[in-house]
Amino acid sequence: MYQAPENAAHAIGADSSKPLTILLWLAVSTGWTVSVFSVIEEMCLATACSDAASFTLFGVGLGLFGIVYFSGILLLLWLRKKVYWSSWLLAAVVFSGIGAELRLLWIQKYIIGSWCPLCVTICAALTCTALLLVIEKIRFTRAGQGRAKDLAGWLSLVTIMAAIGLAVALIGVKALSV
Repeated sequence: MYQAPENAAHAIGADSSKPLTILLWLAVSTGWTVSVFSVIEEMCLATACSDAASFTLFGVGLGLFGIVYFSGILLLLWLRKKVYWSSWLLAAVVFSGIGAELRLLWIQKYIIGSWCPLCVTICAALTCTALLLVIEKIRFTRAGQGRAKDLAGWLSLVTIMAAIGLAVALIGVKALSV
């Protein structure tokens, strides 16, 4: 009876994960690029953009924070295949951002009263990143490369981090006093 080499499943998984990896890089790069654009106030002519720009996270402009945040995610994305814990840290950072985005979307809907196209694009890029990470983790577990127990722990981590991100945004996001 033929038995496949132990690393054959890993090689197959690596080939099938390439499109997911490309999409992850694309989603995160989009978030970074739009964050850069959000710092340049002339990039958006909608009133909602200037209104959204009047909010800060612990005194730091959200556009500048977004550039640093997405730069960190890009670094973790690059490190995740090289350093074991960086994959878990990547998930924690992305999902904390998802929690914070819930607060930022609420601000646009109920405080500003309109949508900033750049902010919504950043939210969409981050949401795509989060969904791709979930898909990747589930596929990794189904391929036999991870245990269901690890998946449950990972899902617990990302749920807790989303709650922490929301709590931080509730406390730290404030409008500039004019």
